Amino acid sequence: MRIAVLSLHTSPAAQPGQGDAGGMNVYVRATAAELARAGHTVEIFTADPLAPTTGTVELAPGVRLHQLDTSARDKTALADDVPALAAALAAHPAYAGCELIWAHYWISALAGLALTEHPTPAPTPGPRLVVSFHTIAAVKDRDTGAALEPAQRRHAEERIAAGADLLVANTEAEAADMVDLLGADPARVVTAMPGVDLATFTPGPLHTARRAVGEQDADLLLLYVGRMQHVKGTDTAVEALAALARLDPMLAARTRLVMLGAASGEGTDPAAVSARIDAAGLHGRVEILPPVPAAVLADWYRAVDLVLVPSRSESFGFAAAEAQACGAPVVASAVGGLTHVVEAGRTGLLIAEDDPLTWAEGIEALLCDPAARARMGAAAAQRAREFDWRTCAATVLAAVPAAPDALPGTAEARGGGPR
Repeated sequence: MRIAVLSLHTSPAAQPGQGDAGGMNVYVRATAAELARAGHTVEIFTADPLAPTTGTVELAPGVRLHQLDTSARDKTALADDVPALAAALAAHPAYAGCELIWAHYWISALAGLALTEHPTPAPTPGPRLVVSFHTIAAVKDRDTGAALEPAQRRHAEERIAAGADLLVANTEAEAADMVDLLGADPARVVTAMPGVDLATFTPGPLHTARRAVGEQDADLLLLYVGRMQHVKGTDTAVEALAALARLDPMLAARTRLVMLGAASGEGTDPAAVSARIDAAGLHGRVEILPPVPAAVLADWYRAVDLVLVPSRSESFGFAAAEAQACGAPVVASAVGGLTHVVEAGRTGLLIAEDDPLTWAEGIEALLCDPAARARMGAAAAQRAREFDWRTCAATVLAAVPAAPDALPGTAEARGGGPR
């Protein structure tokens, strides 16, 4: 089968942890590779203004990445350019003959809707449209307690939920949100747990990993991985270390926090993060480093005592899953997909309150108990074996409804008839 994968606002070739690149980029690249390994031809399309590639490049055997031209310079402008992007996709030689569209994020899904509502050529049934939201505006607003997402996006996601042939949820919690908040038909929602690259993210000796990342002289190390965003809880990570200094000054003096990530395009000021660190009296005890490739990231996970994932909203939580695969205990927020990734008390801790002191208490409990960390690390590595990309991709494909024997534009062709 020929499959068009749409990742318009961010390129799967981009380094995760900065700008608009994050777990979704990992997801798109990994599932595309699995689809190709299963014998399908995969054409990925992006219009990322900051993409590290141009033209057409091969990402993996059977997987090509195509850069679309756009005048948009950021994600907001890209959303307004969807009609032009859909037209460019329809005319692109690599799109010809695609039987399935897998669109990632609402901007790509809008373009996918345009393509499937007006398929080319007209005499044949249009491609099936599969959508992975990755984040949902209504969920982010609910979880953060602030209505910050634009109405354009909220309305678009409701329309996408009604028009797509299949919606892909990372967890049962996300599936429920699609039904309850977007009005999706439960029969058109499939839950497919994402995977982890278990060839890269593996357990290993702490001392070897510390030498690899230049931390051989460190005592106690905490790690945060991801974009510097309020929704990712970067402020909570910093404030938790400050609270630890008040709770247990001697323990805090032995503890450093390394943050691997960069500013995101969603209104984050890098200087504000540094200012928060200085204001908390943590100069020299919190270090911000740029995001790193997966092989180096795996060394970091193996080198630390705890990984912090203080997200305020999270559909899955790749940092938590990858950390566990490397045998690192995780302290994470009890939100969204993190409650499925982290097994509370077994592979780490889940913190229900967005409160730095509560976080500090959880961190203190594990830093003072090396035996518990060792048990959790071993259980975490075992748990991560359940995160499998091949199963994820196969589950999605198996759930795609067959193209009906109807002309495009009819109720049956758009999913209005019996399945």
